[in-house]
Amino acid sequence: MRAARRLPTALLLSLAGVATVVACRKPPPNEVVYTGQSAGPGGAQAAGSGGAAPTPSTGSGAVSATTGSAAAGSAAAGSATAGASTSAATSGAGGGEPGGGDVCAPVPVAEGPFSKAKLLSAAADCALNRACEFEALARALSESASALAGGPGEPTASAARGAWLAAMTVWQEAEIFRFGPAASSTQPGGENLRDQIYSWPLVSRCKIEEQIVSRAYAQPSFSSSLINARGLAAFEYLVFYGGSDNACSQFSTINASGAWAALGAGELAQRKADYAAAVAADVLARAGALARAWAPEAGSFRDKLVQAGRGSPVFATEQDALNAVSDAMFYIEKELKDWKLGRPLGFTEDCTTPTCPEALESRFALVSTAHLRANLRGFRRLFQGCGEGGEGVGFDDWLREVGSGELADRMLAALSGAEAAVDALSPPVEQALSTDRAKVEAVYYAVKALTDLLKTELVSALNLELPQSSEGDND
Repeated sequence: MRAARRLPTALLLSLAGVATVVACRKPPPNEVVYTGQSAGPGGAQAAGSGGAAPTPSTGSGAVSATTGSAAAGSAAAGSATAGASTSAATSGAGGGEPGGGDVCAPVPVAEGPFSKAKLLSAAADCALNRACEFEALARALSESASALAGGPGEPTASAARGAWLAAMTVWQEAEIFRFGPAASSTQPGGENLRDQIYSWPLVSRCKIEEQIVSRAYAQPSFSSSLINARGLAAFEYLVFYGGSDNACSQFSTINASGAWAALGAGELAQRKADYAAAVAADVLARAGALARAWAPEAGSFRDKLVQAGRGSPVFATEQDALNAVSDAMFYIEKELKDWKLGRPLGFTEDCTTPTCPEALESRFALVSTAHLRANLRGFRRLFQGCGEGGEGVGFDDWLREVGSGELADRMLAALSGAEAAVDALSPPVEQALSTDRAKVEAVYYAVKALTDLLKTELVSALNLELPQSSEGDND
């Protein structure tokens, strides 16, 4: 295997407090739920509106975050709807996903002998597939959020929650395609668009609540503000959490000044709705930028990827491009296995208690299990093929081409095992973590069986380079 190339500087930061860098990630901060004087009756979290109470800590709960790249900021500077649409003629999508099948064309399925060029084209088509589908659903999300802002109440809130769930179904698949414009700007062709759309685990409930009070969401600078209070994660809190408490400390300005307590129930609901509308408009602008970046036309990132080794200004060789694409598959090793499962289970050093439910991904909508399932579907699309039933060119075909068909079969079996473990996770992970821990551990170890093959045998068989996040990882 060749020496590992220089890779992005964005690293997972420990809770002990390492200085952040551009596009870096760190574990979600511990939070304290402020339950002093609050707006509306009670002030306690509504049943089913947010899962387990966060663990206490001091401080405001705000964390440092990148304000976004200049490219991403300029993409969102205009109207959320202006130019955000990508035509069906320039899009590839399919799979019958909710809300997008009537907008995006089916993914082309290559025929004939395997080639690396076909694998790169398939990866590009599938990335465009998810970007096109997501843009359509982001538009529906923005429309529902505008309706909510125009008339807060259960009917419009329910519609906004449904639109978020539909958009997240596709986005969680798109998470696997974090190469090119979705990737960090330190990576080839990266534009930081993933973190602008969904910054988890870099999200701060307290920061969102501070901006509810300050109305920062209504300012022109909102699209370039800290990502830990924007994007799909912020939208989840704003539309799913029904409590009137906040997660900032008693010393936070919004509590010490009485500004939060002064918000009546109606005013709080209206501000949350207005904030959600601003977030959704920003997400739609980013979604449009992502879809346009993948458009199959000269000069697009898709063109630069499929032309790797043949005049691409980004990738000198096909292998360089394939390394970038294969890096994206390691999402299931770091983000899915270690962050979404290992942290809540207490398997990581930054969880110092038997379990850390505050580290769960979807703490307000309570759909962390659905996110795991969608992540694995996205992995299958990239590894096996993006068409129906895994049709199309994938890394499994490359393995068979180099005489490692048995490894391809074992990886597909491990993938099916991980999917089965997630499907068996009933009750959902948010509840099972405390009531049936063994089932959550079963998912972790089933995913680990797949990632162990990914970061050892696959990279060796295909002469690929390990991403920096996996170097030296003996887990």
